[in-house]
Amino acid sequence: MYTNMLQKHLSQGDMEGVVKQIAYIGEKKDITQFAFLIELLKSTDNAILRNTIAIALSDIGDDRAVEPLIEVITDSKTSGSRGTLLYALENLNYIVHIENIIPFIGDSSLEVSAQSFMLLEQMMDKLSDLQNLRCQTIIEMQISHNQSKLLEVALDMLKKWRYQVQG
Repeated sequence: MYTNMLQKHLSQGDMEGVVKQIAYIGEKKDITQFAFLIELLKSTDNAILRNTIAIALSDIGDDRAVEPLIEVITDSKTSGSRGTLLYALENLNYIVHIENIIPFIGDSSLEVSAQSFMLLEQMMDKLSDLQNLRCQTIIEMQISHNQSKLLEVALDMLKKWRYQVQG
């Protein structure tokens, strides 16, 4: 039902209708539209539509959305509009992709860097020792090219957590 309505709005170029319909799907946590939303997330170049889909997927809460969200976040076409995409991960189990998220702590966008930092912070106590070390390495490499204070705070946080767990 929703797919037909969405396709109709899309074919008519009615982005407002598409956005409203997708938001409604998210509110209702309608899993039946999951595959269509993923397909649309990956194919659209419209940042507003992409963000709306990401929030709907987050609201639905199906962890299968993590892979496609990471794929879109790391795609160069989303540079400058990743904040909401990162935010959408908060309600999902993204721990296996933490190493893809960490580099964005050094992003020039405050929203993107802060959201990436919060995602790391949210998973701190769930990181394996190996993940912690890999994250530290990624951040150390970034610090050599980027003097972001948030990178330094993240590195310090990882080192302290590792020390507490081992000590």
